[in-house]
Amino acid sequence: MLQKKASRIKSVLKAIVFVMLLLAVLHSVSYLVMPKAEVRLSNTRSQESMRVFDEPDNSLDVLFFGHSGVYSAISPMELYKEYGFTSYVCSQPAQLPWESAQWLRALLKVQTPKLVVFEVDHLFYDKSTTVIGNSFKHLVNSAFPVLKNHTGWKDWFTRRPKRERSANKGFYYNTSVRPYTGKKKFTETEKVYKIGKKHLDALEEVYKMCKENEIALMLLEIPSAIVWDCSRFNAVKYYAQKRGLEFIDLNQHFEEMKFSWKTDTRDKGDHLNYSGALKVCGYIGRHLKENYNLADRRDDPEYATWKEDLPRYEKLVTGGKK
Repeated sequence: MLQKKASRIKSVLKAIVFVMLLLAVLHSVSYLVMPKAEVRLSNTRSQESMRVFDEPDNSLDVLFFGHSGVYSAISPMELYKEYGFTSYVCSQPAQLPWESAQWLRALLKVQTPKLVVFEVDHLFYDKSTTVIGNSFKHLVNSAFPVLKNHTGWKDWFTRRPKRERSANKGFYYNTSVRPYTGKKKFTETEKVYKIGKKHLDALEEVYKMCKENEIALMLLEIPSAIVWDCSRFNAVKYYAQKRGLEFIDLNQHFEEMKFSWKTDTRDKGDHLNYSGALKVCGYIGRHLKENYNLADRRDDPEYATWKEDLPRYEKLVTGGKK
């Protein structure tokens, strides 16, 4: 009996020692693949957007932050083609405001943007499953970056050449059309949605970073047929007025954009498709160019990488046809 008990204790101790050694190895290997900023770690959730760190230092005029609605609606290459300024979409599925703040903090070490565009819909991402899930992933990945930074450790062990810059600049290209056929209306109300404290604190942090670095900050709502309503509009409007910020709700500019839920969404009103993105970029690009003094980089030799990347983007959106 005593022998069996001793054997069980010995097995448990072996398991504990194994786990401790494994954790130590993971923690040590993490230093080999750790990028300069923690937010630069990439996984399947953020691999495309995190490639913003592959861009040359101090080469981006505008940074866009938000969730999947942003990377479905904003194409930096379309903005560059038509208006000449450079930008990148720093957004992931279910991105939370504090992730945007962390991201901006890291990017300000290598970029000097003239403008930050903060998409406000992710201020209302307050489902407990999303918040808890993202927070847990952040905690694990902070402790053991090797688990998240797949690209880093593969490059380190295989000595692959450095990956090329993203031609999409964070944009998700999708031409699917699944119309929104609902009849939801924007009903006027004096109600004000209460933004969660953690989310509001993150927006305040973004505001302060922009102010300290003399960067313009604009608030933007991408067309949304599913969750956007007047109470949310009021909450953002009051914050914008309090801080003296511009706030554009694109749901109120459909006629000017010639936007239609019949042709411009890929999933019945939740995200835009390429057709919708072109309309958003046409409206927003013109507005930013006219109101934020953004330079035209198309013939600037210091921004030659954008001319180099443009043919790859055009090949994607034309299917290789010109």
